[in-house]
Amino acid sequence: MSGKKQHEKKVFQLFKNLIDDFPKGKVIQNESPDFLLRLNQKKTIGIELTELRGQTFHENQGHFENPDLLFQHIENTISAKEEKIYLYQKVKPVELWLLIHIQSFQGKLNFHYRNKLSNWSFTSSFDRIYLLEIKNKDLHLIC
Repeated sequence: MSGKKQHEKKVFQLFKNLIDDFPKGKVIQNESPDFLLRLNQKKTIGIELTELRGQTFHENQGHFENPDLLFQHIENTISAKEEKIYLYQKVKPVELWLLIHIQSFQGKLNFHYRNKLSNWSFTSSFDRIYLLEIKNKDLHLIC
């Protein structure tokens, strides 16, 4: 298994563990979308993972450096994945989820993004969009 696939698997496992009511089913690592959650023979949830686009990193540690641009970066990330949604729909999922992840928002910055997330509105063809901060195991449903 490639390093990217192993990383995706770790991110997905953390995501799965952070959702109390994560649906029961068989998880299959895939390509487009990255994971399929087979609920039964006819129902599948597609889950696409992506890193937050446009981020700058603090000393290459994966820390988000410019919090003022967070809304725009989330919108750009969603938009980039919207362009590929036709690929994800080929597996005919009953739902399609997007998991945007980042290593950390912390570092030298004191940034309380949680308050801002609840006030922002995003539109998308995805049924659910989550934002995951890996280091602090912080998961937010943003759409």
